[in-house]
Amino acid sequence: MGASALKQARMEFKTTEETKNLLSEAAQLSGVDLTAFVINAAADRARSVLAEMSMLKLNAEEHARFVQALSNPPQPTQALRQLMELPELPMR
Repeated sequence: MGASALKQARMEFKTTEETKNLLSEAAQLSGVDLTAFVINAAADRARSVLAEMSMLKLNAEEHARFVQALSNPPQPTQALRQLMELPELPMR
């Protein structure tokens, strides 16, 4: 998000005085205000979590089994064929 982005969303939360003091001190030492410090740290962590959850990490044996399963999928069962014949559910 660019520095010139219009900020309209508001977030409020409570914390302990100890945590607020800790964050305030770290923000000051970083040369930013408390809001910028907290938002930047939270956004960095959110990007990290999302990136981690979007990757599939496999060792060599797991990778080989995964490729094998993709290359040679099992035949669909009768239950799967019946499921695939059902109408699509509406999207929310």
